[in-house]
Formats: sequence, structure tokens, C-alpha cells
Amino acid sequence: VVVTGLSGAGKSTVINALEDLSFYCMENLPFDLIESALDHLTREKNGPQRFAIGIDARDKRFVKEFKNLTEKLRKKFRLDVLFLSSSDEVLAERFSTTRRKHPLLDVGGELIAAIQHEINLMQPIELAADASFDTTLWSPHYLARKAEERYSGADLHRKLQVTVVSFGFKHGMLKPADTIFDVRFLRNPYFDPNLKHRTGLEPEVAAYVFEDPATDIFMEKIVDLHSFLLPAYHLEGKHYFRIGIGCTGGKHRSVALAERLVKELAAKKIPNVELSVSHRDVMIGQGI
Repeated sequence: VVVTGLSGAGKSTVINALEDLSFYCMENLPFDLIESALDHLTREKNGPQRFAIGIDARDKRFVKEFKNLTEKLRKKFRLDVLFLSSSDEVLAERFSTTRRKHPLLDVGGELIAAIQHEINLMQPIELAADASFDTTLWSPHYLARKAEERYSGADLHRKLQVTVVSFGFKHGMLKPADTIFDVRFLRNPYFDPNLKHRTGLEPEVAAYVFEDPATDIFMEKIVDLHSFLLPAYHLEGKHYFRIGIGCTGGKHRSVALAERLVKELAAKKIPNVELSVSHRDVMIGQGI
């Protein structure tokens, strides 16, 4: 895939999305090295099979010799050229917001003049591209999603990796985490001499925790919350989601609830979600 287009239209966003799809990505490779680099990489045993090259108007030879380059590449590879465009007003706003210098600013003197110059310079490439994305009204997440739709094929529905982690606040806050729940309001097995030195992985300890009427109510609420959140975050393009459940020592209550939460979410069969559970402090949590 050759990703090209107007500066500020989202080339790096697409390159990052393709990298997440296991493309071998290269940005701003000198024109003379493009063909030889691809030849070298494809000769490697067990080397990458899919490549993405990001290149723009800063390489004047690319603009002048685009047709010759793509003709050569099409003889050797299955090539797709994606052109990214946007309105000049939005491009100007993006450069003003990020305070980055437009790569052709020296040519035009003024930002809007540099943008117009690049639009004219790149027009033949846009007309010859296999696909064109107008990102004027697109967020970076939406652009990444559209790139995934075009290039991931059968792997379009990549999974949101969800990990539920139990921990103890006495051993430090869980970082990073997308949602964190404090379950120290629930009855504590630590105060039962028969359960004190056991963990929430054991059925007797879990049963003790869930004998508290508040536990089932709380569990129902966080299952409902994540049944709503997880599909929304997947649609937005998020790849990983970490749920933290904390009690005091990370040995009893949080462990029992983390185990149950994974089972409850799995029973919901939420599309495009893969669940796992881990217990950060279960082996060291000795106190309340």
C-alpha cells in the first residue's frame, strides 16, 4: 500500500492503523530506495508479506515519477495507492492547531498558499490513485477505522482485548486502567479466621463474598455498564481495555469479583471482545 496525499490529511494516522494490522510500514523513504527496499524485504525468509509506504510532496521525484514507480511496483506486487485529501480550510486549521510547519510553506510564503500549491501539485496523483479518502469531516479514529475496513480483509473484526485485573489498594493503585471499581464496601473474608489466609479463587471465599446482598447488585450494575462500554470502545477503534477491581489487600473480595465479572461478561457474548483475568496481588495480599 502506498499512502500519500495532502499534508495534514491523515497519512500518519493511516500508517499507524496499518501497522496495527501487521503491515511493515515505512514513512518518507527516499524515492530511490523504495523499490530496492521492497525487493530486499520480500527476499527475506519469513519476512513481512504486507507493506505500507507513506510518502508525500516533500519528495519531488515521487511527484514527478509517480507513474513510472507505480508501473514498476504493479509488475512485482499487488499494489494499492491510497490518496488522502481534505478541504484547504480544514488543513489550515489542523496546521494552526498543531503549530506544525507545512512542508511546502517556503514555496508559498503563507500557509493557505502552500496548501493550494500542494493541492495543485498532487492532483495528478489523486486522479491516478486506487482510492481516495476525503478526511475533511473525519476524526482520526474514524479514518483509522476506514483504513482497517479497506485493508484488513477477513480480519476486519479485530478483537478488543479486555483484561479484568484484581488488586489491593494497600499495594498501590492499578496503572494503567480504563475503569476502576473500589469494592471495599463489601463484607471482608479477612475477618473470618477460616478464610483469612485463603483467596477469592477458592469457592468458599467467593461464596462468602457473594452472600452479601450488595455484591450481586453491584455485579449486575458493572456488567450492564461494560456491556454498553465495550462495543462502543471497539467501534471507536480501541484495541485494549483494562478493568480494575480493588479491595484492601487484593486477596479476597477483588479476586472473587474479578473472576465472576469475566464469567458474566463472557455469558453476554459481546461481539468482537476477548476476555482474560489476572490477579496482581493475590500472592502478596496478607492484610485487610
